[in-house]
Amino acid sequence: MTNKPYPHPHRLTIDDLDPEMATTDSMIAMVRRHREGEEYPTAETLLGNLPIVLRALCDHVLTGQATALDVAYRIASVIDALEDHARSPEPARRTH
Repeated sequence: MTNKPYPHPHRLTIDDLDPEMATTDSMIAMVRRHREGEEYPTAETLLGNLPIVLRALCDHVLTGQATALDVAYRIASVIDALEDHARSPEPARRTH
């Protein structure tokens, strides 16, 4: 008899959301679950990449293939990254 590992639990995606019940907070919570274990970028990296991220989002919207939930998820991802940086404690500074 071989022991089979348990399957990974289903990872919720935007396809699992009811568009009429989705909120910004629920989208941000989903983004956070998807990013568990990942390090957030530094402030400099966030600011440096923000124009690239927003241009990519704009291009995606302009394709006509983006759904409202898809766009909301991507915006929630940007919000989460910015909010996480704002929550991160400043490193302790030593003065000698």
